[in-house]
Amino acid sequence: MSQGLVPHDRPCLEFADLVRSFLPADRYERLIGLEVECGLVRPDSGRSAGYDEPAGTAALLEALLAELVAEPVREGDALVGLRLSDGATLTLEMAGAIEYSSAPAASLTESLRRARECLVEVARVAAPLGLRLLTGGQLPFDRPADIRWTPKSRTEIMRRYFAGLGDGGRLGDQVMALTLSTQVSLDALDEREYLDKLRVLLGASPFLAAILANTPALNSGDPATTGLVSHRMAYWRRIDPARCQHLTARLYEATSLAELTAALTDLPMIYRRSGAGYVPGSAGSFRQAVRKGFDDGTMPTLDDWQTHLAQVWPAVRPRRTLETRLPDGPAWEHLGVVPALFVGLAEEPSVRREAATLLADFRTEALDLITLKAAESGPDGIAAPVREVAGQLVALAQRGLSARVARGTEAPEVLALLDPARHWAATGRPPAEAVQAAWVGPWRRRPDRYVAALAVPVD
Repeated sequence: MSQGLVPHDRPCLEFADLVRSFLPADRYERLIGLEVECGLVRPDSGRSAGYDEPAGTAALLEALLAELVAEPVREGDALVGLRLSDGATLTLEMAGAIEYSSAPAASLTESLRRARECLVEVARVAAPLGLRLLTGGQLPFDRPADIRWTPKSRTEIMRRYFAGLGDGGRLGDQVMALTLSTQVSLDALDEREYLDKLRVLLGASPFLAAILANTPALNSGDPATTGLVSHRMAYWRRIDPARCQHLTARLYEATSLAELTAALTDLPMIYRRSGAGYVPGSAGSFRQAVRKGFDDGTMPTLDDWQTHLAQVWPAVRPRRTLETRLPDGPAWEHLGVVPALFVGLAEEPSVRREAATLLADFRTEALDLITLKAAESGPDGIAAPVREVAGQLVALAQRGLSARVARGTEAPEVLALLDPARHWAATGRPPAEAVQAAWVGPWRRRPDRYVAALAVPVD
């Protein structure tokens, strides 16, 4: 029997176990996690490096393993990531981007400091290999037909899954290979706090995504993408609705962790861990697997449940933490703006209550429409009502961060992290418009200038 698989005659999960998994069993401190996905691109073409090519992503991981205090993460013989000494990880994504995932930290100040230091070090090690590190929301110069996949067992399972969805999976390769994000994960210590934070984060996300839009369609010949300020959100909008926007709506209306769990168990697993790799999941829902087992005669474990939760993509992903997902990743110089907004809104109870009041009249249909429109550009920029609410959310986030600074939880410099968000909300012009203007202006539509301007600095 494969490692981690439980036979039918072994005690198995109950629905209550799944509900309890969203809250800590023995911890009373709220921590913050940060994930930053970065492209590994050639400086002249802006295209992603392959895994096995000379000076490619495998070579980078080997170089990092030699330079850093870290343990290797392998799938079979393939080196696919590193566990760092401080608890953070560096992991290759399915098409060769690299994800930094922080260890939980007590403050945004500390989490950002660690992330910046680590990513600058990765950029330094990558430079002699002819690689540059790109934060942001997309890899605009990679073509779907030329994607080179990392040797991870999940990759082909995911590609077959999306191919089997028909039109709902048509953009699966683009979503997996061409998009990047910066995500923050927040804790909750009881059910009420969890649900309150979830609802505020879900309600705020479309408005914040509108002012954070950062993935213009630079080289697309597809008329359907002309004028987009968020290519990435347009991709996600058209992928697997059951695990994306439909699930977002169900989570927004959830009034208990049991309701939330029910929504998540209605979906089947796409893949599950087996030994050193992954195998396809069963056809039935996770709820059916809890009752009757998987198709191979084994019963699900809590590890299976956690793996299942990584296979859903709502605007905020619920698991042991609340992980924000909707907004595009920012440029390196604005790396802290996404976590600053969500930490500021969600972590201070009085601010969270005011945000909930501000968002109370927005139903799921309205939020869904705002999300749809957040990807689009118009001559007047972001619609005035959306800008107004976004500006109020930025002001509330500032109050939340100010309270944390006053208590000594954060350093005063975190307050400046929100300056660009305040500007984007006030002007109605998201950062994508500045990127587009530079692309047709001083960068002269040259990928090398795009990379030089936006890559993580080496010095």
